[in-house]
Amino acid sequence: MWQYLKASRQHKEKLQSDAKYYIWDDPYLWRLCNDKVIRRCIPDAETNSFLQFCHSAPRGGHCGSTRTARKVLDCGLYWPTTFRDAHHFVSTCERCQKAGMAMNRRHEMSQQPILFCEVFDVWGIDFMGPFLVSNGYSYILLAVDYVSKWVESIATKTNDATVVVDFLKSNIFYRFGVPKALISDQGSHFCNRVMVSLLQKYGVMHRIATAYHP
Repeated sequence: MWQYLKASRQHKEKLQSDAKYYIWDDPYLWRLCNDKVIRRCIPDAETNSFLQFCHSAPRGGHCGSTRTARKVLDCGLYWPTTFRDAHHFVSTCERCQKAGMAMNRRHEMSQQPILFCEVFDVWGIDFMGPFLVSNGYSYILLAVDYVSKWVESIATKTNDATVVVDFLKSNIFYRFGVPKALISDQGSHFCNRVMVSLLQKYGVMHRIATAYHP
């Protein structure tokens, strides 16, 4: 009984100590991490989707577990077992197993490296979700600069072309300048007449990324 009470007290003290690192800003919980970066806490039900995006999506590159976990952190996301879960996810990735690279640090670089010139010249863009609806929002539209790894993201209610066009103009073009190239998958929200018109107007090359096939 004494050991149980002692363990319970230690657990309570740890919770009280950790509480100062968390911030609630409706509708999300945020955490101040060891590197002094505030990241959004991700519930267990959604962690696999983010790992899939950072590892298996067109710009994920099927990197190793450490690099995949760091991509999660670079996206401004956090959960306590990020590195452990990334290790499990990568070690069970069928394509990585076939290529014999799941646990090999020699293959930490992307399988399809992108050549670039200057910062903010090339952006990768993708939707994440759908997730559990929160205040009407169920998707995250994410753009990552290939040079600096700077991330721009917004919560969205839908994943359509109008959302993408508004995001590109407001969050990318008007803030960082018009890029030379945009990289996305073949989703209908990225490949449509509205997007073609926008990118032609600004002179942006649209590159379609394909999934890695060993």
